[in-house]
Amino acid sequence: MSETVIVPYCEIDGIRTFNDSEVRSFYERIERDGLKDIVFMHGDIPDANAFLHEMKRPGGSVLYVVYVEDLQAGLIWLNRIEGKTCRVHFTSFSEAWGMDTVQIGRDAIRQVMYMTSTTGEHIFDVLLGLTPSRNVRALRWLEKVGLKKAGDIPNAMWDAKAGESVDGTLMYLTR
Repeated sequence: MSETVIVPYCEIDGIRTFNDSEVRSFYERIERDGLKDIVFMHGDIPDANAFLHEMKRPGGSVLYVVYVEDLQAGLIWLNRIEGKTCRVHFTSFSEAWGMDTVQIGRDAIRQVMYMTSTTGEHIFDVLLGLTPSRNVRALRWLEKVGLKKAGDIPNAMWDAKAGESVDGTLMYLTR
């Protein structure tokens, strides 16, 4: 399999690694792939401009673009960073659906888990994921990628489209 690399959306010497239109296009690809209501089920990121704002907002999400060779295969973003723990979110683009997305996910999440600071310390000790319990396909994929199930939490997630709270399954990954 080809090498998987994650590229952070950040500023290097005053220049962002992806321009605004590229970041908006990531959201538009999620929407075009029919995943918007799954990936952004809370309804708090209703469009591409809100996605861009969230990724640029100080203290907001930290975005990584997942590449396999030259193909943008998907995204990982981190938020709710507290100490050495954060929430992790994944999505793959339809162009990668025929590929080994489990291996791509393993490779990408390993890179996040083993990132180090300028002092050489690991940045994260625990990655947490909260997924709707009814999304069995996503939960199986997360387990194959290496996350472990901590348990189900009643009414843990808001489904904006349905207008109701739904059960969530808490998953985690440690080094």
